[in-house]
Amino acid sequence: MDIWSTATTLFLSVVLGGVIGLEREVNEKKADGHNGKPSAIVGLRSFSFIALLGAIVGLLYANFIGLSLLIGSAFLILLLSYYIIGSLRTDGHGITTELGMIFSFVIGIILALKLFPIQLVFALTIVVILLLSQKEKIKNVVEDIRTQEINAFVSFALIAIVILPFLPNTSYAIADIPGIRSLLENFHVNVQTITNIDIINPFSLWLIVALITGVDLIGYILEKTLGTKKGWLIASAVGGFVSSTATTLSLAQESKHRKQVNPLISAALLSNLVSFFQIAILIGALNAVLLLNLTPVLGLMILSTTILVIYFLRATEGKPNTKETVMQSGRKGIINLPGALKFAAIYVTISILSKIALAFFGNSGFLITTGIGALVGLDAVMINTAQLAGSTIDYALAAIAFIIANAVNLFGKTFFSFLQGKKEFAVKLLISFAIIITSSLAGLFFII
Repeated sequence: MDIWSTATTLFLSVVLGGVIGLEREVNEKKADGHNGKPSAIVGLRSFSFIALLGAIVGLLYANFIGLSLLIGSAFLILLLSYYIIGSLRTDGHGITTELGMIFSFVIGIILALKLFPIQLVFALTIVVILLLSQKEKIKNVVEDIRTQEINAFVSFALIAIVILPFLPNTSYAIADIPGIRSLLENFHVNVQTITNIDIINPFSLWLIVALITGVDLIGYILEKTLGTKKGWLIASAVGGFVSSTATTLSLAQESKHRKQVNPLISAALLSNLVSFFQIAILIGALNAVLLLNLTPVLGLMILSTTILVIYFLRATEGKPNTKETVMQSGRKGIINLPGALKFAAIYVTISILSKIALAFFGNSGFLITTGIGALVGLDAVMINTAQLAGSTIDYALAAIAFIIANAVNLFGKTFFSFLQGKKEFAVKLLISFAIIITSSLAGLFFII
C-alpha cells in the first residue's frame, strides 16, 4: 500500500469516527443536561482516535499479525473496563456508546483491509449515526409495541417468508389424483375433458392467504399511524393493484370489529376503483381497439365508483373514528388467519367448479364461460376476451362479456362479504356494486 493510499485510509477513519463521536457527544450532553449529570467524557476526539486505532490495527495486520492482535485485544479490554466502571458509577448505564466505539474501531479495520467498497462503509456509518440519534424515538416505539402486534408480525413472517417460498409453484390437475381416472370411467364421464383440468397450485393458493393477512397487517399499521380513514384507504389502494378480491374480503372481516363501516366501504370501493384502472391497462396492452370501445363503460364505472368513495368518506355515523378505535374494537387478533384460510378454501372450490364448467361449455357458451370464470378474477377472462375481440367475436359482444364478467365478479365479492363480514357492510357494498353495474349497463348504450 503506497503512502497516499495509507494517508487516505487514516484520514477517512478519523473523519468517520469523528462524525459518530460528534453525534454521541451532542446526544449525551443533551441527556446529561436534562439529568443534571456531568457532560459526556467521550465524543468527537475519542471516537476519532478509536477509528484511527482500528485503521492502524488493520494496516499492521498484513506484516505484523501478532502486534495487531495485541493492540486489538488491549482496546477491547480497555473498552470492557470502561463499561464496567460506567455501570458501577451510574444506574441504568446503557451499552449504546460502547457499541458505537466498537463500530468505529471496526470501521477503521474495514477501511485499512478494504473489506467493503467505500460506498458501503459510508452507508453503514450513516445507518449507525441514524440509529444512535433516534435512540429515544426507537425506545418509545418499542415501548408502544404490544404482544399482540409482535405475534401478528411473526405470524405474517411465517406465512409469507417461511412457508410461501417453499411451496411448489406447479399446477396439479385432476389426473394427478391417484385412482381418479378409473373412478370417472366407471361413471361414464369423458375422462379427457376432465382429467387435464388444473385444480390447485399450492403457491398461488397460499399467496392468497398471504395477501389477505398482508392487507390486515398493513391496514392495522397505517390505521394506527394515520387514523382509520387514511390508513385503510392507502392499504386498500395498494391492495387493489394486487387483488381487489382479497382486499375486499380483508375489509369485510375487519367490519365485524367496527361500529362504523363507512370508512371500510370507501376503502373497499377504492380498491375496486384501482382494479378498474388495472383492467383498462391490461386490455389496452392486448387490444387497443377494444379499450376504445369500452371507454364509455369504463368511464361511467370509474365515475360512479369515485362518487361512491367520496360519499362514504363524507358520510357520518355519530362520532368519527379515531386512531384509538383500533384499540377499542374488541378484535381478537390483528391478522384473521382462519378467515383467510376459509376464503382460500372457497376460492379454490369455485375455481375448480368454474374450470369444469368451462371445459364442458367451451367456446360455444362464451358469455356463460366468461361469467363463470369471473368468479375467481377478471384478469384471466379479460385477457381471453381481448385476444378474441375483433377476430373470433365482435367488439359489441366483447363489451357485453366485460359487463357480465364485471357484474359476476362484483357480486362474487359481495357473496364473500356476506359470508365473512358484518351484514351492514355487505348490504352497503351490494348497493354500491349494483350502482356500479347499472352505470356499466348505461355505458353499453354508447356502444350498441
